Amino acid sequence: MILIQGCNLLDNKNKPVDKLIATVYDKKLHLSDMAGMFPLNANHDDSLQLIGSFATRWTKEQVFLTEAEKHIPQDLEIEELLKKYSESLISLNFQKLLTEQNLDSLVSEEELRDFYEKNKDQYQLETSIIRCYFVKIPDDIKELRNVREWWDGINDDANRKKLARMSEKYDGIFHLEDSVWHNLEDIESLFPANRISTRNWTTGESLSFSDKQYTYFFQVLELVSKQDAAPMSYVAPKARRIILNQRKNKLVEDFKTKLYETEIRKNNVTFQYK
Repeated sequence: MILIQGCNLLDNKNKPVDKLIATVYDKKLHLSDMAGMFPLNANHDDSLQLIGSFATRWTKEQVFLTEAEKHIPQDLEIEELLKKYSESLISLNFQKLLTEQNLDSLVSEEELRDFYEKNKDQYQLETSIIRCYFVKIPDDIKELRNVREWWDGINDDANRKKLARMSEKYDGIFHLEDSVWHNLEDIESLFPANRISTRNWTTGESLSFSDKQYTYFFQVLELVSKQDAAPMSYVAPKARRIILNQRKNKLVEDFKTKLYETEIRKNNVTFQYK
């Protein structure tokens, strides 16, 4: 009501008026079409600016749509397209409802392992991947001694959190999640170019050094070379999505079949072509 009064949208009986905002040929934009768009604390000027911006976008779209309507192919069945689109939306909405209410979203380790064993040949690596700990931090910080102590205890989750906080404080770079896989080349690019070159790292290998600008800490947790099968932990997120999608499709298809058979028994589905 404050908005309507501010925009002078009351009639002489102090009742709201659904004011006409803009027209494009025979198409009209009314204030009611913008219901819910105004912030509760909008003042008169803010409201007018919002109305103006929306009206400009709306009129541009309507002008374009009017021109597009002039170029509709004669063989384009608009009503049929709209019907199919409507049916698709209704079907997708019901499928969403079915899965939200009935889909078991828990994928067990056994299911993941079974999927991996059956499909691992499809997940051949195109580049080497690595799980590792990595910290690159300015060499001149006063807490560098603490950083070295925390690195020596890198297997302690508390120490990894301290290293992460210290790296963030000094805009350093860190990778301290032991379950995350990285492209090996991306990790190697974090080192100074003149210090290391592409090489064969080994699991458990660790190093630390300084180039007088930064101090680097690095430890290899696991390395898988390109052209090898990707490890299950690398495939797991994608595998989980595939399993859930297969489960969803089966849920919907089973429901369709059960519903179809029920309606046939009730004689709500008949065939006349015989």
